[in-house]
Order: sequence, then C-alpha cells, then structure tokens
Amino acid sequence: MFLYFKKALNIIWPIGKFWILITVLFSIVNGLIPVLSIWITKELINSVLSLIEGESSSKSYSFTFLLLQFSLIVISSVLKNVQIYIDRKFQVKLDHVLQIKIFKKTTSVPFYYFDLPEFYNHLDRISGSQGVRFISPINSIFKILQETIVLSSIMIYLWSIHWSLVLLSLLAAIPYFIFNYKFGNQMFMFHLNQTPLAREVNYTSYLLQDRQNAKEIRLFNLGGHLIKHWSSKYLVNENLNLKLMRKRQFLNVSLDALTTLFYSSSAGIIIWLITKTQVKIGDFVAIGQAVQASQSAINNISESLASITEENLYLEDYFKFTEFNNIDNDQDYSKLNFPNPLKQGIQVKNFHFKYANNDNYILKDISFTISAGEKIAIVGENGSGKTTLVKCLMGLYPATKGTISFDNHCINDIKETDLRKYITVIFQDFMRYEFSVRDNIVFGDITNINNEDKMKEASINSGASKFIELLPKSYETYLGRFLYDGEDLSGGQWQKIALARALFKEGEIIILDEPTASLDPKAEIEVYKQFELLSKNKTAIYISHRMAAAKLADKIIVMKDGSIIEQGTHDELLKLEKEYFRMYKIQSEWFNK
Repeated sequence: MFLYFKKALNIIWPIGKFWILITVLFSIVNGLIPVLSIWITKELINSVLSLIEGESSSKSYSFTFLLLQFSLIVISSVLKNVQIYIDRKFQVKLDHVLQIKIFKKTTSVPFYYFDLPEFYNHLDRISGSQGVRFISPINSIFKILQETIVLSSIMIYLWSIHWSLVLLSLLAAIPYFIFNYKFGNQMFMFHLNQTPLAREVNYTSYLLQDRQNAKEIRLFNLGGHLIKHWSSKYLVNENLNLKLMRKRQFLNVSLDALTTLFYSSSAGIIIWLITKTQVKIGDFVAIGQAVQASQSAINNISESLASITEENLYLEDYFKFTEFNNIDNDQDYSKLNFPNPLKQGIQVKNFHFKYANNDNYILKDISFTISAGEKIAIVGENGSGKTTLVKCLMGLYPATKGTISFDNHCINDIKETDLRKYITVIFQDFMRYEFSVRDNIVFGDITNINNEDKMKEASINSGASKFIELLPKSYETYLGRFLYDGEDLSGGQWQKIALARALFKEGEIIILDEPTASLDPKAEIEVYKQFELLSKNKTAIYISHRMAAAKLADKIIVMKDGSIIEQGTHDELLKLEKEYFRMYKIQSEWFNK
C-alpha cells in the first residue's frame, strides 16, 4: 500500500506544497471547531437559562457567546469554501500532469498493444478524473487528522462526564470500518470486471453521435439496431450498478440503525447521570452533541481508512500502466543510428509474425532484399499481409521469428527514433487531422514546424498547392467540420495533403501503402508517376493490389496468405503465368471493358 502512496506523493509534492500546507492548517483548525462549538453552545444555553430564571442580570455574557457562535459559523464557512477552491485549483494542475503521463505512455508503448483489448480496458479504467483519485487518499489522511483532533478533544470531555460514553462511541466504529473496507474493495473489483461492458456501451454511443459514422448509419438504416444494442448493454451495465448500490444502501440503513442504537444507549446513560448528579440543561445538550460528534468523527475516520485502501487499488492500477518498462524504448540511447544513407539496402530473412495471444502466423517465412535506391512494388489481394509487412519494416511490430536488417544492422539494434525519422509511410487509412492545412503538412516533421519554405515546397511537389491557394485562408484554413466550420476536402485532395506531409519529412525510405485506393485508376497512376519523380535517389516501396502501378517498380514481390509466392520484374512475372499473371489479366480485362 505505502509503495504506491509514496509514488503518488512524489508526483503531488512538487506541484502541491502550498495545497498540502494550507490543507493541514485548515484540518487542524476544523478539528478544533466542533469542541469549541459544543462548549459555546453549552455556555450560551446555560447563560440564557440563568437570565430566564433570574439567576443572572448580565446580558453581555449571553451576547458574547452568541457573537462567538456566529463568528465560529462564519469561520467554518470561509474555511470550507476556500478549501473547495484550492482543492479544485490543485486538481486542475494534478490532472494536467497525470494525463500527460498517460499520453506519454500511449505514444511510446509498442504498437502491438493497440491490438490488445486488455490494453484498452486498462487505459479506460485509469482515464478521467485522475486528480480526484490521487487527491482522495491525501484528503483522507487530512480528514483522519482533523477527525482525530475532534475525537481527542471530545473524548477528553466525555471521559470527564463518564467513561462508558467513550466506550460506546468506540464500539460504534467497528462495524462501520468493516463495512467500508470490504465495500471499497468490492467497488474497485466491480469496476475492474465491468470495464469491457462499459467500453462497449460508450463505443456504441460514439457510433450514434459521431459525424464520420452518420452517413453509413443512415445508408444501412442502422440507427434503430444500434440504439437497441446500446439500450440492452446500457441497461445490463446499469442494473449491475444498481444491484451493488442496493446492497450498499441496505447496509447503510443497517449501520444507521446501529449508530442510532449506540446513541440511544448514550442518551440513556446521560439521563441516568442526570438523576445522580446536578446537570444543567446546557450540559445535557452539550453531552448529546459530544456523543453525536464523537460517533461522527469515528465513522469518518473509519470511512477515510477504508477509502485509502480503495484508492490505493486505483493508484496501483495507474502506476502499473504508466510505469510499464518498455525495454526497447528505455535503452534506445544505447542502440545504433540508422545507416543514412543506405548503402546495401534492406534485408528480410525468414521473417515470421503473429499477433499477441494468437497462434496463427500472419506473415510466414518472408525473405527478400531491396537494394539502396531501388523501387519495389509489393502486390497481392486484400488480406495477403502487405500492410502488416510494412508495419514490421517500420518496427511497429516485432518479429516472431527471423530478422529485418538495414545495411545488415538488425532492426532491433537500431534506435526507434531513427527508424521513425528515416522511414516515411503514407497508409491507406492516413490521418486526416481536422486542424489547419499548415498543421496537416508540418506534422510530417515537427522539428521543422516553422520552416515555411519547406512546407510550401512539399505542397507544390505533391500537387496540393493548387487547391490550397484557393481555400479561404490558404494554409491557415481549418479542414473538416468537427472542431470548426472548416473546409471539406475530396478524397484525392486529402491524399495530396498526406503526400505533402510525407515529402515534408524527407525520409530515406518512402513507402506508399495503397493511399490512392479511393482514387480512380487513371488518377492513381498519375500519383504514382509523380511519386516516382519525387522518390528519385531514395528507396521506395509501393504497396498495391492494382497491377498497373506495379509496372513502375524495378522489382515486384507478390504476396498471398501471408507468404511471398513470386518475385521478379513485371515482364518476368508475366512470363511465369502464375498469380501475378492471373491478377494482371483479370484487372486488364476489367479496365478494358
């Protein structure tokens, strides 16, 4: 428990020294207020009773205690509201720090993590209101400090009246602590187990509200079906929540009844004391308030102790996520630089790959070489493993067996930062950032984010400048309509923006992974021809299921079912009259109709 609490303090202390000191001070003051309030109330009631009975003619004594009572209420209110404000102010700072830690982890973990549902479940559990969860155990400690001061002062007062009042107050705390401790653990485990179902509910809700999904939902008339699906999952999830809540409320009633029983017993003792000793009405009220305050303080301490245990489970979950050690990233500094420029090229030898928690190989015994400056086309039907192979070449997926090397340096021995720097890829599902045109281009190389000339050169070379200059604010125009009332681009225009982003990066190796799949064949060939000119003196890889684009390559690799079945030039593969010949013939006949 203390390990994760200490880690939380290491994050909180540098940004929250002032908050901690103020909260400790306020806790001490708030801890003294209840006993002062009880004493003032007792003296006020006794002084007023003396006036009524004519035992005292001085009104100033009563007004003094009335003024003290008023001041105490105002002070209590000021402390409460100031505490709420500084809590919120500190929570904003803490949320900012904690969320950044999560973002750093999600942008640095191995890419294959994003294929694991467990990763998303873990991320979902720790996301949202991290600051509240981190502050909660600290606040619980401050609450224990405050209530301990309350309890100590009141216990001294009750002990002066009769020892049995102290005993009853302590006995009342035992069932309260046991309940909160057990229920806190149950709540955490409940949310742990319910995360997948809750994520499905949220995902379906997202589908029903997102602009990108709206057209297809209408086209296939999915609205009613998805609403029904959301409704059933939502009700299952919430009914489980209600079941747990019903259990908690039943136990709360039982605890309240038990607390009332202890209070009634204390009242009985007070009445018995009245028959035995001379007790004023103010003393009677004060004793009753003290008993209630002591039980409340003990219950609050029990609840805070249980809360610390519950929140520690969250802290453990959070730190397990953010402190996961990715050895490859942690030791990146000790690895080799990317061989720039390439001299020998890329060597892939007996390469196998399968996804985590999956026994089936997606890529099987892949072997080929690409000479430096060579243009390679990797073709095959959808699902043949082309895109997966590209991700492996980028180092996004690790080899299950076999190796990928650059100038005979194993990819595992090369710095990941260098791989990202010298390899440029335009995927079929390339990102369409709904920021400005400028952002969409310079995101290719943020180290040159202010290089205006380079940005415009990339847009000219990609062919994007022609329509960019016609936009209302040129390069400052926002794209899409999710964030602002921006401009919607066609698929071909977005493709040219993506190409400009890749050119802005100036990678040593350029890969086109079917980014033109949404374009007509003629437009696609034009893009590839333009790309051929732009990739001059660079190593280039074209990924396509269209054979016409493959004619531009120096060498063609044909894939099927995760394996390479043919390699050679366009003419060589046609002469073989095998898979490449079959695909080329089918597509030629289709386009010639």
